Amino acid sequence: MNVGSIVSLDWQKSAEGETVLQYFYDPQTVGRKIFGILERPSLPHSIEEVSYKVFVTGKSGVSRSATIARLCGAAFKHVGTYTETLGIRKSNVYWPVKIWDKIILFKLHIWDADDSSIKKYSHILPACRQKADANMYVFSFMDKNSFADLPQLIGKITQEGDNPTNIAIGTGYNVTGRMEVSSADVEEFEMKWQMPVLKMDSRWSGERNEVHEVAPTLNIICERLWIRDQEYILKQGLAR
Repeated sequence: MNVGSIVSLDWQKSAEGETVLQYFYDPQTVGRKIFGILERPSLPHSIEEVSYKVFVTGKSGVSRSATIARLCGAAFKHVGTYTETLGIRKSNVYWPVKIWDKIILFKLHIWDADDSSIKKYSHILPACRQKADANMYVFSFMDKNSFADLPQLIGKITQEGDNPTNIAIGTGYNVTGRMEVSSADVEEFEMKWQMPVLKMDSRWSGERNEVHEVAPTLNIICERLWIRDQEYILKQGLAR
């Protein structure tokens, strides 16, 4: 999948990366700041900002909300019973990446809707899908059915004429435990659908180290969006 060919995946651990990340930490806590609609990190204006809409969907109960919370830098607290996300929920994620020799600030507008809400309310899918730059499909490594349902879900979301990048995220990944979805299953899916499968485990340090836990996932998401744009620009140039 050529992962890491554009974005420096370990940049956040460098001295330069750590310096930039200081703008993202909340001084009142030990984690990242949650930015509101009109807020942004107080980075120098010389750093270019790019904005993307990311539509996240998946079968109910696959930890989709917890995954989005991890991407945002927010601790997701599980309560006694599972509560389904109803309708559409929007979140903003700011994330700095190093592309070749340039720092780029990515602003990800995350639109969240699960499969049951899409089935129940006819307006949700068109709203989420409209002008989406990426579709992100969430499944659980502990639920083989959620993985088997991905092709059907992709077919439902994909619309002719759209040009989003597509990404799958598997939750509940445990390299030492038994999982219902195997590495061979993942490799076959990636080859067939030409879509990377990102792995997210259940760890949450609750400290600033969470940045480095989630960095590989965010870096690959940003890289896929960047590649998608470069391919679009190239096609537009060749068409002229």
